[in-house]
Amino acid sequence: MGKTSFCVIMSVILVTAVSLQSLWAADDNILTDEEFFTLSDGTNLWELGGQEVRGLLVRRRGGGATFTETQEKQYCLLKKSSQVQWMLTDLDSGDTISRSSNAEQVFFGASASKIFVAAALLDKHEGMITKNQLILISRMIVRSSNEAWKEVQRQVGQDGSDDSGRLSVQAFSEKMGYKNLRPFQGWMTHPDGKRVHGNELNSQAVARFLYDTYHNKYPGAEILWKIMHATRTGSKKIDKYTPKSIYIAGKTGTYHGANESKETVDLAVIMARNHAVVFSVNGKQYSLTILCNTGKDEDVAVLGGGLMREYLGVEKAVRCPDN
Repeated sequence: MGKTSFCVIMSVILVTAVSLQSLWAADDNILTDEEFFTLSDGTNLWELGGQEVRGLLVRRRGGGATFTETQEKQYCLLKKSSQVQWMLTDLDSGDTISRSSNAEQVFFGASASKIFVAAALLDKHEGMITKNQLILISRMIVRSSNEAWKEVQRQVGQDGSDDSGRLSVQAFSEKMGYKNLRPFQGWMTHPDGKRVHGNELNSQAVARFLYDTYHNKYPGAEILWKIMHATRTGSKKIDKYTPKSIYIAGKTGTYHGANESKETVDLAVIMARNHAVVFSVNGKQYSLTILCNTGKDEDVAVLGGGLMREYLGVEKAVRCPDN
């Protein structure tokens, strides 16, 4: 191969790579929602899903609440709490920007686990889902429908049963290399009769999953990336103190009840208030996962707002005295 031909081929490869990256990290403000929810292969999710999906898939921005001295003081206290864990990551490089010391500890995931179930179904069908499956995933992520969650999980399985779905979701997470989590819904009975509980996550594994989704590491990842941008349940969590200029995507989780997994989850009572998000600041993409067991949405909101201000230069900088 001649030098000129090689350079042309390399230029095409480079342009293609840049173009694909631009699809993920483009300036969202110049895109309409219909353009945003059109995939890189030209598939328009609004058209594929019909009227219901068109109504569900509407991008969400930050709430823009003022981050005062009161929130700043609370933020500095929350950073020390063993009832909270977090991971803030640069999605382009995969580098960790900030994390809690307990980011690998198992916490109850609640509905935040739904993103793994969606990914497992997309992976099973190599990203080629039907209209009804798109509707189900959109309901599960955008509205956090538990009915849709169970049905999507059944469809992940080999025989349409609950346990088959749970086994397949767990198999997907293990294939992807995620450690120390069980992202399936409910109790799973193994073929040998052993029962284990799902909805167990840790911030480090969730951060890796969001990185893999951003980088299209499994079939259909782009679909989930887009759908997460329409999630409606985060207004009292991380969305709250995120500036209105920022589009924010992800999945929340909320549960309050007895700890049914004492052998793996080291918490006396489950008071889960979780949120995993992706967002762009000054043209760079980030992920932030907060798993919180204080029972307060406001704690998730304050911690998220503080981390953005301390490490990403969002609005007025925050600095804790012991830093």
